[in-house]
Amino acid sequence: MENENNKEINQNFSFFENADVQEYFADLNIELLSGRHIQKDRFYLYKLLKDYYNELSFYYEKLYGLELLMETRENSKYYYVDYPDTSKGALANPSRHKMLTQKQTLIGLILLNMYYEQYFENKKEVRFADIKKEIKESENNILYKKLFFNKVQDDYLEGDWSIKVIKPFKSVLREFSRLGWITNLAVEDGEEIHFVLREPIIRFQKLYEKEITNFTEFSEKYLSQLQ
Repeated sequence: MENENNKEINQNFSFFENADVQEYFADLNIELLSGRHIQKDRFYLYKLLKDYYNELSFYYEKLYGLELLMETRENSKYYYVDYPDTSKGALANPSRHKMLTQKQTLIGLILLNMYYEQYFENKKEVRFADIKKEIKESENNILYKKLFFNKVQDDYLEGDWSIKVIKPFKSVLREFSRLGWITNLAVEDGEEIHFVLREPIIRFQKLYEKEITNFTEFSEKYLSQLQ
């Protein structure tokens, strides 16, 4: 039986002998194992996933115990690898909190909400002015102001916006860019933030399902730590 299993694995791994796999697999493997979501703009890696999906699925299952997943959102397809129990949500597993701090999780929730607000727009473009408006005027504005500034007022000093909002947002945007959830765009004079929200940001909703569902509980816990 063991010999038969080894034969099956060898047969399924024979695709590594193909020229296109030999040329691009190393880059693909690094990207997937780092948590990146691969879309069409990564042309060669995307094509490799499309052409060898079954073979690569077998590879990641056998060697890493991971699932190679393909999802479609707004007619855009993307691939990524994950553990089978992702849907349990971050709150259910304390180890998942190592992924993002509470402030970073809060920012992720804001960006996810902004994604849905622009759901029917082809290009979900965001600048700092949009983030500022979300914090000041959205239905959660009171909570957002408390969570970012620890006080509620109509507006705040530019220095406060820079330290308490722009700086942590930039940190999260770097991480989300690495994951393929956003694409940073060129900034104009005087701008600090400019990016496009991409379809794979929906993964955040799966990873932090319980924080989203219990946003008030999450906010109160965060606020208690700020006081």
